[in-house]
Amino acid sequence: MSLFKTRLTEMFGIEYPIIQGGMAAGIVSTAELAAAVGNAGGIGFMCAVQWIDDIDKLEDEIKKVKDLTDKPYGINVTLFTEVGKAWFERVFDIIEKYKVPALETSARSPEPWVPRIKSLGIPWIHKAARVRDGVKAAKLGADAITIIGSEEGGHPGAERSATSVVGPLMVDKVDVPVAIGGGFCDGRGLVAVLAMGGEAVYMGTRFCASKECVIHPDVKQMIVDMQYNETDYLFMSIGDPVRAVRNQRTQKILEIEQKEGAEGLMKFMASTKGDKHSFGGPTAMNTGDTQEGVIPFGMVGGRIDKILPVKEIMDNIVSEADEVLNKLAVRKYWKAK
Repeated sequence: MSLFKTRLTEMFGIEYPIIQGGMAAGIVSTAELAAAVGNAGGIGFMCAVQWIDDIDKLEDEIKKVKDLTDKPYGINVTLFTEVGKAWFERVFDIIEKYKVPALETSARSPEPWVPRIKSLGIPWIHKAARVRDGVKAAKLGADAITIIGSEEGGHPGAERSATSVVGPLMVDKVDVPVAIGGGFCDGRGLVAVLAMGGEAVYMGTRFCASKECVIHPDVKQMIVDMQYNETDYLFMSIGDPVRAVRNQRTQKILEIEQKEGAEGLMKFMASTKGDKHSFGGPTAMNTGDTQEGVIPFGMVGGRIDKILPVKEIMDNIVSEADEVLNKLAVRKYWKAK
């Protein structure tokens, strides 16, 4: 039996236990990326909230991904509380209409939407940053759970818990398969996830540094240039933290949080809402403004030194993981080349 065959590869109908997570800090996880990951043997998720202002564009993106691949792909539904019920209903209607192969939910408890989700009849994975939230989602009927540690970019949760801790804990707490994310970009990461009991590695930043990702070239280059310790943890004062690459904007936000707290931060965010640098909608990820935008990459960017085609990224992950497993089997000391 292949060491890369897991309950998640069987659930999604994929060759390798590699998941490209839904990302939505601007237009990021599109048909081009999801199709490329699928064609290379994994599964990629497009984020519906990218088209929150014109959800009909999600239909266009689904049509595009179906033209680019006959492999599985998925849609992420980010359950923001400030988004109206009608918008979510429309998203689920589109998923049902086009027979989307897989669903990912995230951000909030999926409880209000469980009946609608289950009516779709497709594999459902819920992403959580806290172990107790993953446990709850599994009890609600999620087919799988993704747990992410604080190393990840985007929204890694207020607990600031390390992947190496929450990963095994999540595996031990639920009976459904678990994907683990936060700090992974290569074959060693895949092997580490499997060793923790995970059944797929979950990655975002690594796939942002790919040829197929539509973000601005200058922003991709930030990943190549950044060091592992050049990210900031923002918005802790309002309980909704974001990890992003350190720049002028993140330092300004931290300064306001430290001096003025949540009230000052909310005033600042309100004053910039809707401008080209705000977090949500088209942002620096698409405009290429690397100093005045919030650019949510994970710490693992400090380990990524090339922008590659997705196929090459996937092939490298699988071949390195195979090599690592073989070396471990003979108890041979090794290190990265």
